[in-house]
Amino acid sequence: MLEMTYRTARARVNELAATLSNDQLQLQVPATPRWTVHELLAHLVGCASDAVSGRLDGVTSDQWTARHVRERRRNSVGELMDEWDRIGVAADASLTDEQLYGPNLAIDTICHEADLREALGLPRVDREHWQPFLDVTMMYLGRQLRRSTSLVIEDEQGQQWSCGSGQPATLLRADGYELLRANLSRRSLHQIAAWEWTPAPTEEMLHGFGVFGTRVDDQPIPAP
Repeated sequence: MLEMTYRTARARVNELAATLSNDQLQLQVPATPRWTVHELLAHLVGCASDAVSGRLDGVTSDQWTARHVRERRRNSVGELMDEWDRIGVAADASLTDEQLYGPNLAIDTICHEADLREALGLPRVDREHWQPFLDVTMMYLGRQLRRSTSLVIEDEQGQQWSCGSGQPATLLRADGYELLRANLSRRSLHQIAAWEWTPAPTEEMLHGFGVFGTRVDDQPIPAP
């Protein structure tokens, strides 16, 4: 599953990149404010290159991701996508389903594809492409809130998750895509608090979202 998810995400990003103007490539990406669109594309290619070559010292650190950008800063988008295509088969093959519950190329690309589309004002991709990662990140949220009072979360399709224990129970109804983005630290505390909570959430519940920590800057929300 991960191999196919990554391959199709890579194809979508490649197709999108081919349509971008120079001005669009220089846009700042709100979810990753240190990077422009071009720099985020460089990071995606750099991740794949390092996964294939085994260059994983400091993996996931700021220094590791910054090197991806630094080494490809002068490359055109065409050159970036050509490099991604050259290593793509090997990068696909590096993924196994056992990696689903840990850091992997597929979830990184799904996350950053959404970053790009939100930065460019584009609609989000279909649910089938990100649904598996919603289930994974909701497990993380459950661990974060294991000592909280009971929280029941229901998305727009009626899928439910339970966190914490005891009474009284808080009910949260939220869009599945928005839950995923919040779990990936792509929604602010203010945006999370504005969801449909009954009764109002505790501070612990609000701060439970975000595998990369909480954030305070509101993010663009794409059309379904």
